[in-house]
Amino acid sequence: MTRRGFLGLAVLSIPAIWIGMEWRSRGARADIGVIGNGRPVIVQVHDPGCPTCRRLLNNVERAYPAFSDDIEFRIVDIETRQGASFAREHGVEHVTLVLFDGAGEVHQILEGVRSVDELESAFRSLQRQS
Repeated sequence: MTRRGFLGLAVLSIPAIWIGMEWRSRGARADIGVIGNGRPVIVQVHDPGCPTCRRLLNNVERAYPAFSDDIEFRIVDIETRQGASFAREHGVEHVTLVLFDGAGEVHQILEGVRSVDELESAFRSLQRQS
């Protein structure tokens, strides 16, 4: 292989690696099997095409890191079978967070976009439940 061919292959492989990492990350974030396993869990019911859902996710991602040692965060896509089933089971729609205590009981439901401060307060309350 020529040097130019090798460099081209290396450059093209970077996006492929990033895409693979992104898919694994999404899969892990969608695993709601952790609910009731002893740690509190925040589940966002999310529609990827919804700008309001993305605003809520952005705020969660700003508030959540301070709680990541104690609380799990998951996202269910309401456009998937699993996400739609989760939403129906809990009587919620997209742009919603469902907060579960470590035993898997619903601690709180937050509908609509919430500020980072509101989210931090809710996460702190959930953290105290564990």
